[in-house]
Amino acid sequence: MELRKAIRGARNRTEAYHQLQSNIRKTYNGIFQGKRIVENRVSAHAARLIANCIVAYNSMILNAVYQRMLANGAPQAVIDEFIRISPIAWTHTLFTGRYNFKKSSGKIDVDAMARILEDHVKQHFWRDDGPQN
Repeated sequence: MELRKAIRGARNRTEAYHQLQSNIRKTYNGIFQGKRIVENRVSAHAARLIANCIVAYNSMILNAVYQRMLANGAPQAVIDEFIRISPIAWTHTLFTGRYNFKKSSGKIDVDAMARILEDHVKQHFWRDDGPQN
């Protein structure tokens, strides 16, 4: 049974990753398409790069929150529930729009985002009387 659960979990993560890549390609319809095989390969690698950046970004934030929860003595039940959050999640990511990075210093304040997410977890799941469902 344990092996089946592990295999199912791995398949679900792989499927979620492919769905993310598919959504990136659909959103940027035409940009990630080429007329030659080489262009299509480059486009596939570009979509994969964006997907990997999203996973890395989410992983950094989730790891920062996890470390803060451990340091602040979060109840084990809350930590157990928190670690079920997948870094492959992308519903909070907006793929459309125009972005201006010229005014940015290029630094992402992961700690600020981790504090916001930790506050949300504390507010909804971690109270003085124990974890809330």
